[in-house]
Amino acid sequence: MNKSIKLLLTILAFFMIIGCSVNRDVFVGDTVDIENYNRPSNIVKYQWSFDVKPASSRLDPRDFIPSNYHPNVTFIPDVPGRYIVRLTMINNEGTVSHKNFVFEANPQLNYLSSIEETKEEKVERPTTTTAPPPKIVEVPVVTEKVVHKKTTVIKKPNEWLSAPKPGQDPNELEQEPAYTTTSKTQVVEEVKDPVTLKSNIVAETNATDRDQHVIPVNSKYTLQVSSSTVEAFAEELKDKLIGRGYDAFIQESYVEGIKRYRIRVGHFATLDEAKAYRQKMLNTTEFSPWIDKIK
Repeated sequence: MNKSIKLLLTILAFFMIIGCSVNRDVFVGDTVDIENYNRPSNIVKYQWSFDVKPASSRLDPRDFIPSNYHPNVTFIPDVPGRYIVRLTMINNEGTVSHKNFVFEANPQLNYLSSIEETKEEKVERPTTTTAPPPKIVEVPVVTEKVVHKKTTVIKKPNEWLSAPKPGQDPNELEQEPAYTTTSKTQVVEEVKDPVTLKSNIVAETNATDRDQHVIPVNSKYTLQVSSSTVEAFAEELKDKLIGRGYDAFIQESYVEGIKRYRIRVGHFATLDEAKAYRQKMLNTTEFSPWIDKIK
């Protein structure tokens, strides 16, 4: 009897091992793609769920993108800890099988260490910084010249008209017209006073290569919500944030030769403003953004 129980436990452990993928280390806030895995060809239904997740995590199956019924999905870990994602598969014969994916979500690197300023550094540095002067676009002086033509018409009666003979019809009398007219044209040039248009002050801005997103000149920090190599996911997450009223945008970058799409929110002049906005997002959304410098 004991041997049978041991054999049964061994078989169960074997299937649990082959049903789980190798642990994969990820970072909180980064996109986790689940697409490269072996699956039978006769599967007709997929369903994803979280078998294990940290106690403070607020993720649920609705957070799988594009949906928890798609064969390939992505999700974003919101807190550090272990996530075991379960995939339930049903084939065309009604047979149910499971596959688990294990992820260890680590906190983001200590990104604040490079941007935090100590009190001693603040004392040594000047309290005020001089912003670069705005660019001035000079507009040349405009001189307007107007030409007027004035024509004068003079009409005079003809004093040397012939009188008709007795019994002659005046209308049959051939003679000069009753009036003579003369015209005189005078050309006058008028030069108006020079006019100088106001200079246009154009603030320096930094535009990303994508969407020509304009970053205010005084912005130093932003919040990064996620980063993905999948453009469609980045666009969908950006639209989702915009729909919730956040100033979301995408910046493209290359990490070790791989193109990544960074989904970011907001522009902040000071580190304190960025921290306050990050705390607001932590309290009101399922996202866990981190602060980054605008380069």
